[in-house]
Amino acid sequence: MTTYTHCDDQGLLTGLGKGDEQAFTAIYKRYWKPMYFLACKRIQQEEEAREIIQEVFYTLWSKRAILKIDNLQGYLASMVRYAVYRALSKEKRKKEYLLKERSKEMNTIPIDIDNKQLLDLLNNYTEKLPEKYRIVFLHHKLLDEPIESVAHKMGISPRTAEGYVARVMSLIRTYYQKVSVLIIVLSEVFLKK
Repeated sequence: MTTYTHCDDQGLLTGLGKGDEQAFTAIYKRYWKPMYFLACKRIQQEEEAREIIQEVFYTLWSKRAILKIDNLQGYLASMVRYAVYRALSKEKRKKEYLLKERSKEMNTIPIDIDNKQLLDLLNNYTEKLPEKYRIVFLHHKLLDEPIESVAHKMGISPRTAEGYVARVMSLIRTYYQKVSVLIIVLSEVFLKK
């Protein structure tokens, strides 16, 4: 039975490749702390850093037979950086997903607004638009005039009129999403107090 306490990295890697658990334990004892500090420095959450290091060493052990490692410390550091990157990316995707879900919830919440108030809001918003866009949108969407009729009155093609309506609808959606996100953020701030 080989003792790996004073063995260099190449000796440890040779033992690891042969499936020697003592070689793995020596690698773990030698590099756990530096890799943990590396993970903590990048992720800044101790518990998650511990989980990342455990995952790295588990991967090292499970792939021991196929790994070709020249520099053990560099290899482990690369594994830690990549694992941290994956964890941060996963966390970012999770936050984006939750924000989208909250936004969807806000979009499906019935808003009890009087029609006159809704018309006033739309009118105030459309005041900022170019005149042709505003007129086409108001006549087609709010007064229910056919797009061809509105286009004829304005002296533009129906396709152009459809483009105006689509652009205004896109701007309104973008505006509404920004307002929804602002409402979500403000509600979270006030709920935490």
